[in-house]
Amino acid sequence: MNTKIQRFNNLDGIRTLAAIGIILMHVKSNIGFEVAVGGKAGKFILEHLIGEMGGFVQLFFILSGFSMCCGYYQGFKEGHIDLNQFYSRRYRKIIPFFALLICFDLLATFLFNGAISIGIFYEAFADITLMFGFFPASDISVIGVGWTLGVIFGFYLLFPFFVYLIWNKKRAWFSFLITLGIHYVCSIYFLADGNAVGGNTARWLCFFVAGGLIYLYREEVFLFYSKMNGKAGTVLSVTMVLAGLLSALLINGFDISQLLSTILLITAYSIILLGAIGPETKIWYNRVSRYIGKISFEIYLSHMMVYRVIEKLRMTEIFEKTILSYFVTCFFTLGGVILFVSVYQILRKKLFIHFQV
Repeated sequence: MNTKIQRFNNLDGIRTLAAIGIILMHVKSNIGFEVAVGGKAGKFILEHLIGEMGGFVQLFFILSGFSMCCGYYQGFKEGHIDLNQFYSRRYRKIIPFFALLICFDLLATFLFNGAISIGIFYEAFADITLMFGFFPASDISVIGVGWTLGVIFGFYLLFPFFVYLIWNKKRAWFSFLITLGIHYVCSIYFLADGNAVGGNTARWLCFFVAGGLIYLYREEVFLFYSKMNGKAGTVLSVTMVLAGLLSALLINGFDISQLLSTILLITAYSIILLGAIGPETKIWYNRVSRYIGKISFEIYLSHMMVYRVIEKLRMTEIFEKTILSYFVTCFFTLGGVILFVSVYQILRKKLFIHFQV
């Protein structure tokens, strides 16, 4: 078995699509007016496709499970990973950017509300620990979308145990069934009267295990694609990604049971991942996706902050309450957040080099 870190470039395109899709959904749900379109096709796209793109958060969970395995699974299994270096790298990457967002959130709350309650400081403290994925309730308003980070960072902390859970294929399938049960019980009982969207790391662990399962079967996937003609393999992989994306969006819009919805959603996202680890294609891996994909999670964490700035500047209704105003707002939000994250990355690199010298 090859122990070197493996990279699947197509995943940058999937991360890019997920990040942009979540922005489209959040702008639609926060813009303050009913975005109206004519025709059945327009309504279908707006309500059943864009309206359900918030589910791409779970796609990030599966991608995280797979990607972390590509980088660290074999090393942990063979005892080659330095725990101090592993966890230090996670904190160094996340804390500075997230702390900056928290400060901006506190400042904005004071400026626009004129006061800050003690609860806001409690929430900011929970955020900065990065441990809030283990808190009894994780419905935190400071960086509201940050609940996803709480879940993912909780997964990072549990990763050595996660490797144990998927030590081999048989155990991984058993772990998947158990974690699927945990997700179901959390959703219908422990969190039934609480936060319907967030929740702690345990609730979403089945999605990470699904990513780990695909990692364990990656060689079989490679063999399958290698037996196909190059163009045929590329067409199949692209088709699988598109079919998985469409299926996931439709599943989120169905009124079906919690357990069935979760199983179908994991299946759809797994199809996307299986397609993305096929032959590399410029559709998913190009100059744009290569850049946005690498900062996709920073974009996710900060896009609502940028949107609120656009909202305060009254730029959400430039063309009145029309579909054009909606798309212009989405463009401003995406462009603004890419600019913000890019400037942060440049400044951080310069400051890091300065302090190193």
